[in-house]
Amino acid sequence: MVVVKLLGILDIFIGICFWIFGIFGWIPENFILLIGLFLLGKGIVFLTGLSIASALDILAAIIIILASSIVLPKVIVILASLFLIQKGIMSLLN
Repeated sequence: MVVVKLLGILDIFIGICFWIFGIFGWIPENFILLIGLFLLGKGIVFLTGLSIASALDILAAIIIILASSIVLPKVIVILASLFLIQKGIMSLLN
């Protein structure tokens, strides 16, 4: 149970960092790439449970990794960030 809450907090942190990076550009690209790779690894590990949320984690990770090298439309940044934030909040509520 503690692991789920910790991963939820990390999802919220990643979502907020990606939001700040995508909208304001205040966070370095290398850090965004690192958290994107972490999210990708987490999604792959938990994909074995055939969870849709893990598949969406992988999609969000790919978006974050892409954003570290190209400029994405703000709507994509906002949607990916909101997904991660709401997923993290739902993890904390369980």
